[in-house]
Amino acid sequence: MAHPTLEDVAARAGVSRALVSLVMRGSPKVGKERREAVLKAADELGYRPNVMARGLAAGRTGMVGVLAADLHDPLFAALHDGLADEAARRGVRVLLAGGGGRPARERAALGELLDLRLDGLLLAGPRIAAAEIERAAAGCPVAVAGRSLRSARVDCATGDDAEATRLAVTHLAGLGHRRIAFLNAGPGRSRLEKAYEAAIAAAGLTPVRDVPWRSDGAPTSVVAVGDATGTSALITLLRAGLDVPGDVSLVAVGEAPGAEAGGVTTVAAPAAELGARAMAALLDRIGGGTGEGRRITVPPVLTGRATTRAFTP
Repeated sequence: MAHPTLEDVAARAGVSRALVSLVMRGSPKVGKERREAVLKAADELGYRPNVMARGLAAGRTGMVGVLAADLHDPLFAALHDGLADEAARRGVRVLLAGGGGRPARERAALGELLDLRLDGLLLAGPRIAAAEIERAAAGCPVAVAGRSLRSARVDCATGDDAEATRLAVTHLAGLGHRRIAFLNAGPGRSRLEKAYEAAIAAAGLTPVRDVPWRSDGAPTSVVAVGDATGTSALITLLRAGLDVPGDVSLVAVGEAPGAEAGGVTTVAAPAAELGARAMAALLDRIGGGTGEGRRITVPPVLTGRATTRAFTP
């Protein structure tokens, strides 16, 4: 079934195509009676303006593409809330695509979005190579949420895992824990190890190098870095027969999957704010902003839940 056209609306309303076009563009040159007649006819026919065609003719579509590396990642839901709210606040529509958690599929989705000639693209947690993102930015404005890139033209909004690690250690030390272990199975291992060591030293403590869970020297708390690491650490502790937080307190750096439902204490940059800040940077660049790509750091927030408690010898 063909989509209703301007001509169809004009015929139903008994006016010219040119007048219908003026109404659809919101022109003040049309009287109230004829405007209402055109809108009534459009509603009856189910007419919707062709936003893409109008945008291409005007040089601006009013739409941006959002490519999520993995739509199954729970973190993306909160990130999307933030970026969608910012886009709506500024009168921009969002077209969403997913990479399926696979770089090849993400690469294909990126190409499809570029083919649509949207006003810009926001990549959420991209897993494709930096060079590919750089090439995309050569054709349209690009912003990235959740990953930092060294680029002169790509704006990035990220958290600060080093600061989050410091906050986690400081929180546990403040609860009286003296033996705080550190687990990191993700990227940036040496950098975050240094952040952990600095925070431990600032608290007057000694780093826990080995993790003998069942001995007098066992740690009383754990800082687990990485979205998946936090969940894995909790499962490992429970399978070892340890009570969390009775025997061991746990803080996850990052939004571990199921953290809220599982009552896991976390330290992470609010995902919704990451999305909003990345979208704001993208829209600023689309609106004429130039210059070096911005590095936007969203401060981490500690959310205390059921996996931490004060240490009592």
